[in-house]
Amino acid sequence: MGAEGGRGAWSRLPRLAVVLLLPALLLPACSGPQPDAPAACLLPADAEGMDIDPTDSPETPWEKPDGQELSVSFETAGLSGRYAGMVAEAARIWSSSPCVEALAVDECAPDANCVTVQEEFSGGRSTDGESTGYSSDGIREGGTITLYTRLLDQTTDNGALATVVHEMGHALGLVHRQDRGSVMHA
Repeated sequence: MGAEGGRGAWSRLPRLAVVLLLPALLLPACSGPQPDAPAACLLPADAEGMDIDPTDSPETPWEKPDGQELSVSFETAGLSGRYAGMVAEAARIWSSSPCVEALAVDECAPDANCVTVQEEFSGGRSTDGESTGYSSDGIREGGTITLYTRLLDQTTDNGALATVVHEMGHALGLVHRQDRGSVMHA
């Protein structure tokens, strides 16, 4: 998955660095509330991510002031009920971090950081989703997530949700990780 495509459900902020550590904060959210989660986003804009896959292409960061939450809207107007529900659930998962407010919306507000989520059957593709970011002068300005339903419709809801969470991670500025247990593993 990601801008370059990938294989299977795990395939393929101030600055992106705030988001780079989110998988460590968010993966426990999939199993329920975590009492040790920080109450505020404490990472500085220039923090460096760990366990980054060195073969992955970089993601452009959204503009975000130090210590503040990054807010990104995920537009779902063109999605079927199944995938709109998964985007809403994935937004809830990402928003359990104090550094991210992910919003599933029918339509993005004009001034919002916006990522459009779309479905495509795509019989010839061997990936279940991809994320493409749009940037200017090194700052992300928007993006598109494409969910390839030919493959996703053949998987369980949990498998398809994992793809949506993974692609939203890319849209938030995360790259692939080496840890096979991470939702951001290629």
